[in-house]
Amino acid sequence: MAEVHLEAVRKIYPGGFEAVKGVDLEIHDGEFLVLVGPSGCGKSTTLRMVAGLEEITDGVIKIGPRVVNDVPPKDRDIAMVFQNYALYPHMTVYKNMAFGLKLRGFKKADIDQRVNNAAKILGIEELLDRKPKALSGGQRQRVALGRAIVRDPAVFLFDEPLSNLDAKLRVETRAELKRLHKRLTTTTIYVTHDQEEAMTLGDRVVVMSNGEIQQCDTPLNVYNQPTNRFVAGFLGTPPMNFLDGKLTQHDGKTFFEGAGAQLALSPGHADHVAGHVGQDIVLGLRPEGLFLRPNEHANDEQMTIDLTVDVIEPLGNTMDIFTSTPTGERLVARVKAEPLEEGAKIRGFVDPDKMHLLEPGDYGKNLTLEKEAAATA
Repeated sequence: MAEVHLEAVRKIYPGGFEAVKGVDLEIHDGEFLVLVGPSGCGKSTTLRMVAGLEEITDGVIKIGPRVVNDVPPKDRDIAMVFQNYALYPHMTVYKNMAFGLKLRGFKKADIDQRVNNAAKILGIEELLDRKPKALSGGQRQRVALGRAIVRDPAVFLFDEPLSNLDAKLRVETRAELKRLHKRLTTTTIYVTHDQEEAMTLGDRVVVMSNGEIQQCDTPLNVYNQPTNRFVAGFLGTPPMNFLDGKLTQHDGKTFFEGAGAQLALSPGHADHVAGHVGQDIVLGLRPEGLFLRPNEHANDEQMTIDLTVDVIEPLGNTMDIFTSTPTGERLVARVKAEPLEEGAKIRGFVDPDKMHLLEPGDYGKNLTLEKEAAATA
């Protein structure tokens, strides 16, 4: 196992397109780190530079204490699992898993032990004599994992390995990956565009956009304390609601005014945004922070928004309610399932702890966090 360090790593393609813009990142020994972001954000390019499949333009990549900028992929002590499995169709499962070890000169007894051990871990012992065309998608993915495991690398690299599986199998395989990592404790870098995968798998999550790291933290911190509007809107299903408005002050209190509502800020929030009174502001509110009636989280009659129910999506014991405000903005609430008619006029009770106040713009800073960040810097 090993730590992985990226120091000011950049990738500029011919023609001048900068895919990765000075990424600094430290992956701890034994950590499961997930790179997540939309298509074109630079996450796969970053992974491929660690693997040696893309040359870096500037910066330093270390695996353990060794700088690997000019080290060929086969000598980096890494194993990579791809989206398309990359299995040899003419070889049996056993031979697919053993092939890399044969190339590296391992003895037959050692190869046999490694392949059988990996097959046992993954529950594919009965598949060793089959060829890939006789396997399901999930079985092929296990074989691809087995081929990586037998190498006993310092670092595992995963490039969207579950994207070809159906939804049910993706969830099952995700759980297997988590169990596998706990057993092997090998340093792992995992790329996905699926934010649910990122949240459930990662010890830490790196959210990327436009070739840059927007935030790197634990899944809960990224979800509950997003550093900017992009992160806030990217993570979460349904995504965070955003309302444009202004900050005002009356009778010593600070308010968000917008969407036909006037919401009083808590003293803590008011303190964080004191320098922005009178300015445009964006209110971010998670769907689970909007309720149909008062409760222990939202019980202030003044902290409400008038809404019209547009669409209801039942989800079993919960439901997503898609609503519109009197001024036309759309809000989604995730609430406990109960009878409700589309077209109904309701009042949404706001949980003040789920409110985020952000600067305008696609990457507007989360002002709610500014003082906490300054205190820990």
